[in-house]
Amino acid sequence: MEREEFADPDRENEIGGYQLRGLLGIGATARVYRVQRAWDSEVFALKYSVYSELIDQETKILRRLNHPCFPRWIDMGRERQGAFLVMEYIPGMSLQQLMEQYPAGMPEQMAAGIGLDVAEGLAYLHGCEPACVYRDLKASNVIITPQGRARLVDLGAAVCPQEAGEDFAAAGTYGYGAPEQFWNGARITPACDIYGMGKLLSFLLTGQDPGKPPYDTAEYCRRHAGLGGGFMQLLNRCLQQDPQLRYPEGSFLLPELSELKNGKRRPRAKIRRRTRRKRTYRYIKCIWRSEYKRLF
Repeated sequence: MEREEFADPDRENEIGGYQLRGLLGIGATARVYRVQRAWDSEVFALKYSVYSELIDQETKILRRLNHPCFPRWIDMGRERQGAFLVMEYIPGMSLQQLMEQYPAGMPEQMAAGIGLDVAEGLAYLHGCEPACVYRDLKASNVIITPQGRARLVDLGAAVCPQEAGEDFAAAGTYGYGAPEQFWNGARITPACDIYGMGKLLSFLLTGQDPGKPPYDTAEYCRRHAGLGGGFMQLLNRCLQQDPQLRYPEGSFLLPELSELKNGKRRPRAKIRRRTRRKRTYRYIKCIWRSEYKRLF
């Protein structure tokens, strides 16, 4: 069932005691404003929606987070026919806006640095008890601060599957979201965010927006001449259709992106053997111990 069109509150300059100072964004179910607190003039971001249950769900998750990748929870309340959530205001530009300066993709080390910041946030989210899944990773939900750091905003689609069971609606952005996010009855795991991370990194490296045709990002990346082998291996793993073939959660991305950011490639384990006057090498694939236990 489709939701009704978002209804804006009365054209007043105040919501819940916070003075409106500008519109930051408009979504399908909510609007986000830059606001100022009346008694001390401090600036925050305020999210207002007529769907109070969505604000309650986002508040529940945001209040438990304590990581620099995510905005701090400040306040929440009811206003007329809806509810509002107040959080830390993060200055800067969205990654979507930044990509307008890189129509053919940004340098690999720059993309790896942004990806590393986002992956650290995902690793923290996936490591919570219970684990949370962001579910809506895309360029417009990443803010690049004046200091050059990437931060994740808008946890409206985030969910803790262990707590929610099957009592949550499908969510995500077509082109970015993992296939299972749109399947009825499919299990939602942190691997959904790994797929979204692959889509985000491919956008940074090629300039091809995953939210626009053609949607076959993996094939587009294979044909892109500028992608190095290290990133291609990472993208191939993230963009697997089968969630069990992706990295299981965000912490697996950290060493890979850290080395790509520093311009290094992880050496493969090698076994040397002698054959007369020549030396040949046979390479074996290293598997993370935790992933080995998961698979076997």
